[in-house]
Amino acid sequence: MPLILFFGLVATAYTLMNGYMFVRLFSVLKGTGILRGLACAVFLLFAASFPASRFLRNFLPRPAADFLFVLGSLYLAPMINGFLLTLAADFLRMLNYHLALTSNPPYYADSGRENAVAVILLLSLFLSFLGAVNAVFPAAREASIQWSGGRGTESSVKIALVSDIHLGKINPLSRLNRIAGLIKSRSPDIVLIAGDTIDDVSWMRSPERRAAIASVLSSFSPRLGVWAVPGNHEYYSGIEESAGFLKSCGINVMRDEWAVPGGEFLLIGRDDLTIARTGKERASLASIISSARSALGPASRSLPVIVLDHQPFRLEEAEQAGAALQLSGHTHKGQLFPANLLMALIYEKYYGLYKKGATNYYITSGAGTWGPPVRTTGRPEVVFIDFFAQ
Repeated sequence: MPLILFFGLVATAYTLMNGYMFVRLFSVLKGTGILRGLACAVFLLFAASFPASRFLRNFLPRPAADFLFVLGSLYLAPMINGFLLTLAADFLRMLNYHLALTSNPPYYADSGRENAVAVILLLSLFLSFLGAVNAVFPAAREASIQWSGGRGTESSVKIALVSDIHLGKINPLSRLNRIAGLIKSRSPDIVLIAGDTIDDVSWMRSPERRAAIASVLSSFSPRLGVWAVPGNHEYYSGIEESAGFLKSCGINVMRDEWAVPGGEFLLIGRDDLTIARTGKERASLASIISSARSALGPASRSLPVIVLDHQPFRLEEAEQAGAALQLSGHTHKGQLFPANLLMALIYEKYYGLYKKGATNYYITSGAGTWGPPVRTTGRPEVVFIDFFAQ
């Protein structure tokens, strides 16, 4: 039900935003003849492309469905920017009308209406272009986290945290190469991937594309290995095939499992909450840790616990289980303004370092993008964490 409610709200917002802009476009271009018809037709094509690619993908030829998906994804950022600019313009016009900021102010001037549409269009495209440039180059973030208690590690562990790469039609191999370059340049002890590595596993079935992606992913060679958990998009794309591909690249995929990399800490990899769509429930964190302690014996209680969990919901669970650190992604730091404001309402913490009791958290903005390859609420990132005992 929460998932149905979420997608229902998204569909409603999408319809209302596009409906509002279409009404304004149709009204403002009144009397412009063929220009209005052409502008409205192009607008409807873009507005309908994304939902059509989702609802008709099983009925359309694959190239047609892919074209609509790419077209619709590219449209999302200009759509949001265009809606906000249109709303702002209407608000200013209404304010002008009621407060008479200019002499004899009309709601809309008879002249210059086409110019107003052009300005909003160009501004929305320009802002989207800046966001697209911002999304191309991930930043290297650094964090230092102490763990107090137990034996800890004899020396610090350097963790590379990467999340939300979203490999698929929109995020090309060049994006993955930049992420890989950042990781290799820092020589971390371990690479932890917090889900949503794969956005569309069917796109990766091409032998050439699959081999190229596998070559990059398998090139990571940290001394403690590469470990990953699934995200919601691995489930949307097909969890078994997605997990199988990652494993074929030498990545240890954890689904409610534990490991002790190098004997230095207890790593818990949680399955994603989206498993509920399959009619199953993921194991509790406490039960996974208990299973690990039972298998490893009393000495394991001195090992710090690091939890890898894609979605940063129910943060108190890691605190109650005595985890030293939880690493998550999923939120993209909003990715597109004003989604970051919504993220702040939904999550207890939606980005950055956080602490509850003795448990530390880092929620990364992710290294890729979903939908439009655009970011207007912060850069993509790979996080390098120096994790050490006090």
